[in-house]
Order: sequence, then C-alpha cells, then structure tokens
Amino acid sequence: MKKAVLILLFLILLGAALYFGYDYFKDKQNTEKTASQTGKPVLRVEEQTYTLADFENYVQILNPEQRELPDEALALLFEQFVEDKLILYSARKQGLELTSEEKEAFLRRMSRDYPDEEGLAEKLAADRGLEESLLVEKYKHEKIRETVVTDEEMKKYYEENKKDFLVPERVKVSQILVSSSEQAIKLREKLQRAGEEGFRQAARDYSQAPDAYKGGLMGVFKPGELPDDMEKVIFSLEEGRLSTVFQSAYGYHLFRLDKKYSPSLLSLEEASPRIRNLLLEKKVKDIVTREVEELKATYHWEVFRENLPFKYEGN
Repeated sequence: MKKAVLILLFLILLGAALYFGYDYFKDKQNTEKTASQTGKPVLRVEEQTYTLADFENYVQILNPEQRELPDEALALLFEQFVEDKLILYSARKQGLELTSEEKEAFLRRMSRDYPDEEGLAEKLAADRGLEESLLVEKYKHEKIRETVVTDEEMKKYYEENKKDFLVPERVKVSQILVSSSEQAIKLREKLQRAGEEGFRQAARDYSQAPDAYKGGLMGVFKPGELPDDMEKVIFSLEEGRLSTVFQSAYGYHLFRLDKKYSPSLLSLEEASPRIRNLLLEKKVKDIVTREVEELKATYHWEVFRENLPFKYEGN
C-alpha cells in the first residue's frame, strides 16, 4: 500500500512537471521578443546559467493552453523554476542518472494516457527538457520513498479532526423519465402500490433516462449534489414513496426514494485511506521543502531580476 501511494504521488508530481505543450510561448503583451531579450540570463546555479528563453520553455510546458498569466502567477512559476534547477544541479552533482528504462516507461505511460495526441512519444523523446524534468522528479522520489505513515499518526489525526469525517444525510433515489405529463401521471397511478421491483421494471420498460437499464437507479446523493428544486422534492420523500410528477428540461420525472441514510461518522477504519493520503502528502511536501531550503544554503545561486519581465521578490 505504501509503495503504491508513493508511486501515485510520484506520478502526480511528474505529471504536473511534464504536462506537455509545443506551441510558441506568448508573452503578456503578445509581442515577439528578440533573441537578445530571450537570451538574457535570469538564473545562475554555480556554473550553470539559465536564460529567459529557458524559463519561457518551462512555462510553456506547464501552460500548454497559452493562457495569459498575471505577474503573481509568473513569479510563483519562477520560484518553482529556481527550485527545480537547484534540484537538477544537486542530482547531477550526486551522480544520479535516468535509466533508459525509466524514460521509456514514462513515454509509454504518456502515450497510453493521451492516445489522441499523434506522435506524442516522438515529441517528448525529442524534448531536451524531458530528461531534466524526469531527473528532478526521480531526485524527489529518492528523498520520499522511505516515507511512512504510522497507525498511531492516523489515529491521532482522526481523533483531532473527527468533524472532517462526518457524513451528512444521504438518499438513494431512482427515476422514470418520460416525454409527456399524461404518461407520467398514468405511470404514477399504476406504480403507487407497486414495490421496488415493479418500479424498476417500469423504468426498464418506459424510462428514457440513461439509467433505465439499471431499473432507473440514479445513485446515492447528499445535499448540494442535485439541482435545488429537484433536491427539495426528493429529500422530502419517505422511503419507498413516489414523488409527484416533476418537470425538467429533459421531460417529466417520477422519483422513488429507495433509502434514506442518516448522518453518520466514518469509523477510523473507513477513514484510514483518506487520512493516510493526507498525512503522506503533507510529509512529502515537508521533505521536499526542507531539501530545497538546504540546497539553497549549500550552492551558490543568483537571480537576475532586472532581466525578468515581471516583478519577482523571491529569496
């Protein structure tokens, strides 16, 4: 379980860092920068220098839709850029390498997850930033792979945050949807004394809703998950009772309240997967933050604020 969760977190980090985009970068003024502008240095880590063009390529990967970003967002992305380049320098300094198997596994996963993106694997393989980004995430993974959440930590969190595990009132509801009020009224009269199976058979026979094949079963809902007017009708019903005919943009509905679930508190066992993920995510974030702060204190690095087209006040 621990290994699976850590791998999931690693992939989430990896996906965030490598989400692809290959259109040209647009600056805030939508003007074309000259080579001299994009070639200006914005960051130096020891002997390695990064230019404005390097940062723009970094933003392009994380912002593939080319949305216009405010200065505050660009400043936050630049802070992340600085941290990633410090990690990259440390990874190379320590001799950490990316195996061909790791790179190929990533390319296969991306091709599987984005089957409609033609030639994606080839594009990523040719991207000079791919290996660097993968190496950064591998470095992070090396730091967090032994992270565990104990039963005692989960129990303590549960006891201190029980309110977060309160489950509100819920209802299990089914429906029949038809196109005319006359048909809906006739069905309601016919089903008033029918049991659950009679309702389900009628739903399979007459309902035009996508859930007809399930006997009209819509699912289990808590307050706020259904349209307000529909919710008022459904939550006012008693178990096993039918609603009056309800008109919506889709047609005429008959709702059946199959079951009501009273508010309850999840047990520690039920809440454990969620708690484990919450605590593991926090631990991972803390570990990476401490590592970055240590790297900032270990290596000589410098930001050239005067060459940035936005205000940056980071350390």
